[in-house]
Amino acid sequence: MKMKQKVYYYKSLEDEVCYDNISEPVIDEKYKYVSHNWFYNFITFIYYHFIIFPIAFIYSRIIKRIKFVNIKKVRAKKTTGYFIYANHTNNLSDAFTPQVMIPTKKTYVIVNPKNLNVPPFKKSTKMLGALPLPTGLKATKNFMDAINFRIKQKHGILIYPEAKIWPYYTGIRPFKSTSFKYPCQLNVPVYCYTTTYQKTKHGKCKIVIYVDGPFFADENLSVKENQEIMCQKVYDTMCERTQNSTFQKNLYIKQEKE
Repeated sequence: MKMKQKVYYYKSLEDEVCYDNISEPVIDEKYKYVSHNWFYNFITFIYYHFIIFPIAFIYSRIIKRIKFVNIKKVRAKKTTGYFIYANHTNNLSDAFTPQVMIPTKKTYVIVNPKNLNVPPFKKSTKMLGALPLPTGLKATKNFMDAINFRIKQKHGILIYPEAKIWPYYTGIRPFKSTSFKYPCQLNVPVYCYTTTYQKTKHGKCKIVIYVDGPFFADENLSVKENQEIMCQKVYDTMCERTQNSTFQKNLYIKQEKE
């Protein structure tokens, strides 16, 4: 029996197709990106290592049987923090994969504030490593301080440059170079991982994730020049990797604008 595809209609590749009804909280100067409260950090450590990580491992490695290609590239011993860019195509997988890829150290994820209200984790998303984008200029300094702090701790920071999640989408949507300013300013390596969906011999879907990098900024170029080059390099790499997708679970149909 042929699987019935779910259909998503869109007018622009920047459209929100999943969470239009999710409210967006305000991330202002009162939002604490980094807590120095020992009790909160202790609870976060317990929650992450003994609840979230086991769930992430079971879901990714046992239930979904996600296969990683070139995983050693990003797992190699790091002497500095780094950034990872990825396509945004799976709700639970995109939340869990960063933690499973580098099990020895938490990966922080820059997210849309809406993610703090997306089930099933909602407010505990922060404990998972979410760094919500500021919704006002006054919070921007705190946001940038948090990025610098985590990089100095030699953590990875993950960014989904496509911004909006499109479930099981097998292409790469255009993304802006804005977020590539961070690694170019801080002079740290960049990696990317591309989630692909491939058909098994039984006609089912398997997830294969390709890791590429590290990519480095050219010290002879300006930050602006480097972020444009880095953005294009990551985009081209991810587009090439998506050619390995052979399974289309959902159908995306473009509508003409009114």
